Amino acid sequence: MPRFGKFSIRLTMLLAMLLMVALCSLQIPPPAHAGANTIQIDVPDLELINQDGVSGRFISEIIGDKLTAVTFTYTTCTTICPVLDAIFKDIQGKIGEQLGQTIQLITISIDPTTDIPERLKEHSEKLGAKPGWTFLTGDKDKVISVLRGMEMFSPDIFNHPPAVFIVDGRRGLWSRLNGFPSPKVIKRALDEYLKDRGES
Repeated sequence: MPRFGKFSIRLTMLLAMLLMVALCSLQIPPPAHAGANTIQIDVPDLELINQDGVSGRFISEIIGDKLTAVTFTYTTCTTICPVLDAIFKDIQGKIGEQLGQTIQLITISIDPTTDIPERLKEHSEKLGAKPGWTFLTGDKDKVISVLRGMEMFSPDIFNHPPAVFIVDGRRGLWSRLNGFPSPKVIKRALDEYLKDRGES
């Protein structure tokens, strides 16, 4: 075989190996140590309103010092929001007695004009939300500011990105799970944070 032909085969094999390594690297799970997977974002501590009409500052009062999973919805959504709602409905069962104690769930409406507290209350009841799963709305500008701070604002609510945030309010640590993380993945992330806090 000509020298050039052998070189071409070796080059092709090398490129194939590099491609396989790159693809495999995409499947590496997040670090087991929760703190190693944190992100740096600046979320404003603005006043929002829950499904019962009770207001509080998002960071200092609503999240407080609890370990919190946060996602996003709007009640007229028929595409990705029901999936995120179903994930949180499942995870609240896995959290068990810790829900509302050391761990809480928060769902923020990205359509605060439509999703007034009464509407979110009805939505939460349909989902069977237990104490410890809070739905938030509020003044449109304040909600948008919070979404921008979390890098989750979309001018078109029909194309808002799906994600779940894990927040350690006590230590001010934030992690983001993009897409539709399974309840198992969310629970594992929460457990890692609990372990880091000495509460596992």
